[in-house]
Order: sequence, then C-alpha cells, then structure tokens
Amino acid sequence: MALDALLALPGAGIALQAIGSLVAVLLVFVLVRALGMGSDVRIADEDEARALAEAAHCGFDPVEIALDRARIGALLRNRAGEVMLIRRHGARFAARVLSSHAGSRLDRGFLTLSTEDPHFGSITLDLGEKAQVWAASLRRLGASA
Repeated sequence: MALDALLALPGAGIALQAIGSLVAVLLVFVLVRALGMGSDVRIADEDEARALAEAAHCGFDPVEIALDRARIGALLRNRAGEVMLIRRHGARFAARVLSSHAGSRLDRGFLTLSTEDPHFGSITLDLGEKAQVWAASLRRLGASA
C-alpha cells in the first residue's frame, strides 16, 4: 500500500528510474574494476619484464633488458642472441621473439618495431640512449636467420 502511495506522487516514476539507473551504473563500475578493465597497465621493473618473458616463452632467460620510459614495452635479449619484444595489449602484455630487423626504425631515442605477425601490430619504444645500441644489435637478427 505504501509503495502504491509513493508511486502515485507526481514524478515518482522518473525518480525510481533515476535511482535504478544509478544502481546499474554502480554495478557496472564495480564489475569493471573487479575484472581489471580500464586500468593503466605498465611494466614495473626489469624483474616483471623477466617474468613476462618467461611466461610468454618458456626458458627465455634474458641477460639484457631495455624498458620503455613509459613502461608500456620492453626489449629483452637472451644468451643465444634472441630478442623478445613485449608490448602492452589492452590490460595485459603480449610478447614475440623477433626474427629479423625488417620492421625496425630508429628515430633519435625512439625505436619503432613491428613483427611479421599482423595482429601484434607495431610499437614505438622510448629507449633514450639505448635506442641506437638496440637498433644496431637488431641488424644481426637478419644476418643470423
């Protein structure tokens, strides 16, 4: 009975719709946060880059690591001379072992890399002073393949 009386008030239907919409928005917000969606994912440090490399390619043990200044990507080299590129892909990271230097371009402290996998896309890493050294070392990938 009391609910009928409340609904009979002018504007009550609109108020209930507004409250329902607010509750729905809050539920979506909680769900998005719980799933980790929309977060700004970054590589914390070299240890995390090492763990990402191991998770992507079992046995890949990097001896040299270059992190992007914004921490959205990294280059890693193992003892065998293989180079792995890790890049942010949504709220996670994706990794590929580079097979050649064909998709690399150096512009001062920035190194743009792409792989043979069209789904992986390209990424520009801000490596600062290390960019030239990594670009030069990537040329050996094509020679050894």
